[in-house]
Amino acid sequence: MQDPGSGEERGRVPRSKITAPDLPAHFVSRPRLLALLDRATAPVTVVRAPAGAGKTLLLAEWARGYGAGPAAMVSLDPDDRDDHRFWSAVLDAFAAGPGVPPGSPLRTLSVPRDPGADPGFLAEVLDALDDLPRQALLILDDVEALVGAGQRTALDALVRHQPAGLRLVLSGRREPPLPLARLRLSDQLFEIGPDDLRFTSAEMRSLFAVSGGDVPAAVLGRLDEEAEGWAVALRLAAAAAVREGGLDEFFAGHDRALEEYLDQEVLAGFDEGVREFLRLISVCADTSPALAAALAGRSDAAAVLHDLAGAGVVVRETGAEDGYRILPLLRTYLLADLARRDPDRLAGQHRLAAAWFEGRGDAAQALLHSARAPDPARTAALLRTDAVPLFLAGEHTVLREALGVLGETPVAREPRLALLAAALSLEAGETGTAELHLRHAEDAWPAEPQPELVVLRQLARSRRAQLDGDLAEMASAAREVDPELARGTDLETLAGLQRETEVLLTGERRGARDHVGAVASRAGATGQRHVEVRALTMLGELAVLDGDFPAVDRIGERLDSVGASARGTIESATTGVVRAYRALLRAEPEECVRLVMQTTRAVDGVAARIGGNLLVAAEMLGGAAQFDTGDWQGGLRRMRRVRLGLGGRTLQPEYAAVSAVLEHRAALLAGAADHAREVVGWCLNEIGRTAELLLMRARAQIALGRHGPAAKALQPVVDGSVTAVLPWSGIEARLLRTRIVLHHGDLDAARRLVAEALADAERLDVWRPFVFAPEEVISVLIGLLGRLGGREAFAAKLLERRRSLGGSAMPEPLTERERSVLRLLPTLRSVEEIAQDLTVSPNTVKTHVRGIYAKLGVHRRRDAVAVAIARGLLDVHGAEPGERGPVL
Repeated sequence: MQDPGSGEERGRVPRSKITAPDLPAHFVSRPRLLALLDRATAPVTVVRAPAGAGKTLLLAEWARGYGAGPAAMVSLDPDDRDDHRFWSAVLDAFAAGPGVPPGSPLRTLSVPRDPGADPGFLAEVLDALDDLPRQALLILDDVEALVGAGQRTALDALVRHQPAGLRLVLSGRREPPLPLARLRLSDQLFEIGPDDLRFTSAEMRSLFAVSGGDVPAAVLGRLDEEAEGWAVALRLAAAAAVREGGLDEFFAGHDRALEEYLDQEVLAGFDEGVREFLRLISVCADTSPALAAALAGRSDAAAVLHDLAGAGVVVRETGAEDGYRILPLLRTYLLADLARRDPDRLAGQHRLAAAWFEGRGDAAQALLHSARAPDPARTAALLRTDAVPLFLAGEHTVLREALGVLGETPVAREPRLALLAAALSLEAGETGTAELHLRHAEDAWPAEPQPELVVLRQLARSRRAQLDGDLAEMASAAREVDPELARGTDLETLAGLQRETEVLLTGERRGARDHVGAVASRAGATGQRHVEVRALTMLGELAVLDGDFPAVDRIGERLDSVGASARGTIESATTGVVRAYRALLRAEPEECVRLVMQTTRAVDGVAARIGGNLLVAAEMLGGAAQFDTGDWQGGLRRMRRVRLGLGGRTLQPEYAAVSAVLEHRAALLAGAADHAREVVGWCLNEIGRTAELLLMRARAQIALGRHGPAAKALQPVVDGSVTAVLPWSGIEARLLRTRIVLHHGDLDAARRLVAEALADAERLDVWRPFVFAPEEVISVLIGLLGRLGGREAFAAKLLERRRSLGGSAMPEPLTERERSVLRLLPTLRSVEEIAQDLTVSPNTVKTHVRGIYAKLGVHRRRDAVAVAIARGLLDVHGAEPGERGPVL
């Protein structure tokens, strides 16, 4: 464009430089970052982050939606070192977009040959921007390309004399050449940095959803950790998932697109010396200046790491003193590159690292790098001295890798190593493999074993019995563990804890929580993280047995802080089940379902191998929660399938009581009286005449309208002549008695019972009995509002939870006679023929059919059959579920 009076022209600029780039097909909008940009009031915004952080796409989306005035975006490159070209691009970017009036000098102003030497030109530009009717936006992307004196003068002029009508955004990999400190002090600067631009977990999941990359949640979790929110890595991973059907090659450092990006965009900016430095230190996930100096042989390692951390994407400070970490995905690529270039050098680097860590007393890292060298002799020596402490510290992954390097024969020859291998197998739920290692230990057993070796064998046997699930064997094996023999050894704390497992089986729990809590504290103080996790898990179980459910939350928080290494173990499964039980009792069925699923997935098959109690508890809780969410028949079938799957195996009383109470209630609500009677018989065999058994009998009598027999069944519970296994059974007993006294018209007694039950529910923090109580009980509770004193808030929470869950939505169950008629509806029999089969009158059959229609919400026989099949009341052959044989 040409000014008629000057004879000078603007330089020709490609349109792609002066328009916001197109957004890719699988673009994910990031509203939280757009909101940050919108809310910023400072005249200058700096967006600084390394390559691939998503700067350009973010600003392109924002510029396209900018509604405050004209928006211009210029993509800079090394050619823009020419002042004339730079200003031509800026003015053409404004002229190309809407919002600049036709007569504005921004459209017609010519660019001098040397703009930086022409103060009049800069003044005209600034005046033209100031004269715009609305605030203009100018985005300069890749601002680090402006290295010439003229461009710096231009930038400084834009900032120093910035007109009120301009908002300036500078984006690049490094800070722009401006006096940023002065701008910060005067509140003239808004900054968005690398941490802001990292993808959140939710944004990552959205990216995979729009890209069509279908990968398991666990794989996404790993990607989240290794990519650290780096936008380009996540986009390349999503593309790889679509292309390859998974991310195995991507994680292994063999993805071609990622390799090319890292090589051309990330590492290309460093000289070969720095690249070699990165390759040599990549054998360690975390490093320090001293370690890096040993690995790379460079005395300036501290300075190199500092400079690399400043670049952002390559190396980050870890928060530990002098700690640094290479981006995991980049480190994987560097390791693969070093292995291709010089595998002997890679092995040598691991040996250097092993020696460095061994010299500083870090046994876990020394063993890890010895195994990866691989150096069998050093690995064996380290195992002999450090294996037990490392096992207690929770370094199980390192130990498995080290034992794998030695091979089966050397391990089998040494009882200590064989027992260690057995212990590791047991923690993974691999009881068969553990048995092989135990036999190897016996075959190589010395004539005069050291005390620690004997205790190690006792612990392995006790843990094996714990996994097998036989209660008698568990108690016997726990008693065989000798804490006195372990005194003074590394195993002393674990031996004391394992001996305490007997209290979970015998019910003699007096003082057990204090003792186990002390074990947890002692283990934490001495760095025995595996023992600490096991102790905290047992503490959670004891809290549940004692009815101290709020303590479960506190213990869970402690486990979260120390139990990262316990993921995929028996302890993580146990903790997941305890938390699921807690969620169920707080009337959070969806959370309970989620926790059960998360637990069984996280242990990756361990739960399927660890025997009776835990698996039964998980599935029973899942079935009860499924029932509470509205899948009544599915939840009921699930609970029955688990119980029948036990065969003749005996459950711990608490597990049996919970399972029976949950399944029995569901069966009665679903109208499955035969099923409910079956549960009562099983419960009687498992735990005998307890309060829970009598509660089930009373509930069944109430369902039949027999309130007198129900009261009689409850009397031993009321007078305390039978014991309760579950801490919250007293709440259930009072609510059942409430229904009985209401039937007899005694409202005052009902109010007293509800108030007492409410007090217990609040003390125990148990919500479920009230949230899913019948309407008649809830009516009494509502009538007490305003007279509950300090329990008003808790009552209001119960009612709100009930409302949110639709607690009264359970359909009215079919009677036994209605179920008999329902079984015959799929046949071609007439009403008269059905009546003859059932030996009742046709009018009675018609009455039952009307009842069935009303309860199923239908008006036709065909619809009744269809709805009954859909709800699981009939199978596809017309029989009731379970009628054709046991549900397996």
